[in-house]
Amino acid sequence: MAFSNPFSRDVEGTRRNITAYRVLTLLSFLLQFITTLYYTRNAPTDDHTGHHTIFQYHSTPFTVSYIFVSIYWVVLWIMQMVYVWHLFRSDAEAVDSAAAVGSHFILYNVLHFAWVMLWTRGHTILSEMILVINFLQLTAVYFRHHTAPRLVHNAVSAMPLTFTFFMLLWNGAVMIHCYSLVCRVLANVAVWGLAAFAGFFLLAFRDYYVGFATAFLAAGLGVGQFFTKIIALQWPFAFAVMAIVFCASIFTAIPGSFGSNERSGERAPLLHESA
Repeated sequence: MAFSNPFSRDVEGTRRNITAYRVLTLLSFLLQFITTLYYTRNAPTDDHTGHHTIFQYHSTPFTVSYIFVSIYWVVLWIMQMVYVWHLFRSDAEAVDSAAAVGSHFILYNVLHFAWVMLWTRGHTILSEMILVINFLQLTAVYFRHHTAPRLVHNAVSAMPLTFTFFMLLWNGAVMIHCYSLVCRVLANVAVWGLAAFAGFFLLAFRDYYVGFATAFLAAGLGVGQFFTKIIALQWPFAFAVMAIVFCASIFTAIPGSFGSNERSGERAPLLHESA
């Protein structure tokens, strides 16, 4: 049987290929999960120089505390495990909701795996290119499926998209490898891009999930920078971004923050509560 376009909105085609989605989703998740877990503690053993674990690179103005990144990954992995489980449920609606973004989830896993393999081997230009591709495809799934059930939304688009944005800055800083005063000043300006990133999703979609995820990673950036260079502006700016985004997310999450809504659930970023 011919496969339909995996990135289309062909619901019937998705249902016909549900077995393939289940197998590829599970395998791709295990691929990125095991690879990421392994390289957080181990460097590649290829016969080349310049190899690192994921967190062993020299500190840059966008190095996030590994503790915060680890916590973020654990939460994300748990949510993604539950998401994968939904593909195997007997509830047809839950399966359809999960399968609708299955192709993007599979692509995310493959690209994340590729990023880890390149990043830990010092190929920062190629790894940055992988991040750009992943960011674009995650943005696409976000715009197309931002009304998906909460679990699907967070596991497949909101949390991966937020982390990939942070990694673009982190990977990019390592790639440029510039530590001059001019580069530090540019980094001090660029850190406010985190607030702009979260602000866009808070204003356009009222998505406080992206807001809280950004605030958490911004706090991790602040901690990482504090222990990297105390006499600097990067960590105070990171904590300022965290505070602003966190407060804005709380404000967005409170019912009626934007006035009375004529349509039920207009405030929430997601229209469906169940997965």
